[in-house]
Amino acid sequence: MFWSERLGSWVLTSYEDCRAVIGDTGTFASDWRRAGHDESGATPSMQSLDPPEHTPVRRLFTLAYRAQDLDGIGIRATEAARAVFEQLADAPEFDFTAQVARPVALRAVCELLGVEPPPVASFAELSDALVRGMDAGLVPEVLEPALAARVEITRLLAEWAVAEPKPGLVADVLAGARSAGVPDDEVWSNVRVLFLAGFSTTVAAAVNAVLALLRHPEALGRMRAPGVLETGVDELLRYDGPVQGTTRACVTRTEIGGVTIERGDLVMALFGAANRDPARFEAPDELRVDRTKNRHLSLGWGPHACTGASLARIVIRSLVTALLDAPAATRLAGAPWRAPRATLRYPDRLPMTFLPVEHDA
Repeated sequence: MFWSERLGSWVLTSYEDCRAVIGDTGTFASDWRRAGHDESGATPSMQSLDPPEHTPVRRLFTLAYRAQDLDGIGIRATEAARAVFEQLADAPEFDFTAQVARPVALRAVCELLGVEPPPVASFAELSDALVRGMDAGLVPEVLEPALAARVEITRLLAEWAVAEPKPGLVADVLAGARSAGVPDDEVWSNVRVLFLAGFSTTVAAAVNAVLALLRHPEALGRMRAPGVLETGVDELLRYDGPVQGTTRACVTRTEIGGVTIERGDLVMALFGAANRDPARFEAPDELRVDRTKNRHLSLGWGPHACTGASLARIVIRSLVTALLDAPAATRLAGAPWRAPRATLRYPDRLPMTFLPVEHDA
């Protein structure tokens, strides 16, 4: 634990401290207004509210989420990934991020919501601008492109709002919201958060997972064993999670590890560090796809745990299954490339190739 002048925040790196902070909404607020910060320009959503205001909206979305055909979404995501791999089988090289992960993830999240998918490439640019905007405290110049992207996303949501409703989470939430007294504009604010977070987090998690398997091909082979696919997905999330951390505001004076935290102080929990904490995980720097009792923080914890966490797991499982069934073994075709981002970590470009199939003489 240390104070960062540049971040203007206490920074936590241990598993227990990080989990305690994100699980204690009474002391550490997602809604920084509770700690005296001026957040008048922010649009309230599940991410920026705490119980009790957070609870009815969270319940509304959670119930609608559980009512969706998640198994079917997984099956169709696997089929989509297999089809892409078959199309790319003869390509000398392909970019897994752009050509596989993004289209499969976008299709899955739009099917979950029950909305028409936007074009992958243009939407990925908007999503990336918004993701970079999360780092505006460190890099102020990313804020303006993020605000412009937000306007475009708002237009997309407005088109969905007037379109003929399709079966899915959005239709179910809107129906439930009316009986629960939740305004439609609040519903769409949270749909935007779920859509963007569902896409960007799922892409990041999936690309990180495949990169780890390309670097540890023996781990991919072990995931053929019964039950290992399930433990392996969580281990891949722990080993190289998508979201690197989150920040809370201290509501009331407290202590962490003997250090006094004053009301209004910001506290950043670093998930990537917590997931490699040797006090919590045995051999934390090793990728062990059969690891059990793997309560990592990659998708959050407590009341603000990622609502669409199972979507990320579904897409990772689908892509790993498709890799196992691919027409040939794969390998890296070059160095992965990452854009400079602090909050969301994954390769923007992951060059891959299929190995030539050896035939008997």
